[in-house]
Amino acid sequence: MSGDVLPSAVHPDRVRAALDPRLSDATVARLLACARLRERLDARLGRGDAIGVARGDSADTDEAEHAWLLADPDGAARRAGAALHGQALRSIVAGPAVAALVAAIGRDAHAFGLRNAVRAAPRDARGDLAGAILHDGYACLGAWLAGAPDSLRRAVLLALPPGTPAEAEAFDPALAERAGPIMALVAMSAQHEDAHA
Repeated sequence: MSGDVLPSAVHPDRVRAALDPRLSDATVARLLACARLRERLDARLGRGDAIGVARGDSADTDEAEHAWLLADPDGAARRAGAALHGQALRSIVAGPAVAALVAAIGRDAHAFGLRNAVRAAPRDARGDLAGAILHDGYACLGAWLAGAPDSLRRAVLLALPPGTPAEAEAFDPALAERAGPIMALVAMSAQHEDAHA
């Protein structure tokens, strides 16, 4: 990744939270693209160390190892959640229910969850499977990031909207225990797709 790609690695809502909630998407995009403002905006967002990770400058993190995550942390969280709830995904067979679920979590996450359902222990979806997939996926990503270098954690969280379960300080112990293997599956899948793209 180069410095030119970096501005897209910040979720627009993070910029709004740091500056002004009334900023439009177009204004946020212009602010992120403005080289003159980059240093001040980086300081306001706490992006100093995160920039090194995204560019591969950090000794703690190999850019190639985490490029899949920095490119699409939201997709990684959705896949993690779908894998965690893979058995429940397999039980949804009615056309409209499947279509609604795919609309909520995405086609890639749905397919990933179905492929990896045999590896998943049953989890309680609390009556809302799509919501549970999203919540648990972000929490799984957050639990995994808790063991990662702080600079990588900050870079990933900046690319996600504020307030996701990935930002929590503590995680469900059962989920935290499975975060490593689940995120390894997500990484392997993302790297496989990149190799065949």
